[in-house]
Amino acid sequence: MALKDHLFFGNTYCAVEYSFDSEGNEVLYCLQLTKSKGELLLANSDKFFTTESLFEHLKKIDQKHLVVLLNNKQVLSKSVTTLDDNETRIFKSAFPTLSLQDFYLQIEESPNTSFISIVRQDYVQQILEEFNSNDLKVLDIALGNLSISSIIPMISSNDVFTSNAKLTLEQNAIQSISKHFQVNDYDINGLHITSEYLLSLGAIVNFYLYNTTQYKKELVSSFKDQKLFNLGYKVALGVIFILVLINFLFFNNYNTKVNQLSQELEIKKDAKLTLKKLNDNVTKKKKLVAELQNSSSFSVAKYTDQIVTSIPKSIVLTEINYQPLVGVLKEGKEAKFKGKEIEVKGVLNDYVEFTNWIDEIEKKEWVEKLLELSTEKEKRKKNTNFHLLILIK
Repeated sequence: MALKDHLFFGNTYCAVEYSFDSEGNEVLYCLQLTKSKGELLLANSDKFFTTESLFEHLKKIDQKHLVVLLNNKQVLSKSVTTLDDNETRIFKSAFPTLSLQDFYLQIEESPNTSFISIVRQDYVQQILEEFNSNDLKVLDIALGNLSISSIIPMISSNDVFTSNAKLTLEQNAIQSISKHFQVNDYDINGLHITSEYLLSLGAIVNFYLYNTTQYKKELVSSFKDQKLFNLGYKVALGVIFILVLINFLFFNNYNTKVNQLSQELEIKKDAKLTLKKLNDNVTKKKKLVAELQNSSSFSVAKYTDQIVTSIPKSIVLTEINYQPLVGVLKEGKEAKFKGKEIEVKGVLNDYVEFTNWIDEIEKKEWVEKLLELSTEKEKRKKNTNFHLLILIK
């Protein structure tokens, strides 16, 4: 069997023979073989007396395709001496009163005789419909005892018994066929089998191994088309599943990455806000430092030193502020200072010395203006508080 056929049929082959026993009762013989390492092995062989029990058996052994042999009383068989390549002339020679279009026929020729078996087409269709209704695919149909021809070279005996006949063989060809009921055991290339299943074996070898079709090739083509469709459907589903799986894995990875980046972005946003606040605080502090640095440019120490060193003994300083604070210092608010001002507070004990000291300060080149802010009215008394504001140029 070719590799492509193995794809369709697998390693399990089956044939069913419609036959009859010595009392005329119909008997169905079912043979199932498996192929392993180039050899045919017996898987199942059984006989049935109803088609219902046969179909149950086929479903039980999970057999989906098979070959059918019609060898019962619906089949007419004859032998004629006519040897001809034309089947119609052989048919007319054997059955001159019958119409060929109503029958399905099979012919096997020996050196001197043509053996012909026929069955009505409507009976064949009935058999096919029964199998189809049970989801079983018939791939080929053989007639009578003629399927024995495919295994004749494997049989050593000249007299061969089938389910309902005796065949005489000579020079690897059938010489005669007669009605006979006898069960014999045979060894066909190492396969042990009884005579009841010999025709089924021949049908399996003929179709599955030799790729010979007796009936209509449309049966095989239809089965292969359906098999290809099912296989293609499964492959398509498999491909779609793989694509969906890849897409899911990609999306899941992408989604995880997006979530990770989103979290990182949120962290960076928070860090940016914190950094901005710190930067604002640094800017404010830099500004404050700059203002303090600018204030030093006015020689704060120099001015305050000049004021302090010039104070008479009768004057006691209690406070001296350069660029005094505006308002009350509060947390979170920017500190504001009065630019270019020196605020001096203290107590005087000698008013004359106090006025002389003020005049001396007013003469300083860096003094713009000096203001007395004291609210004390009795300035000539001892222990009088004073409050001066010096404006710097």
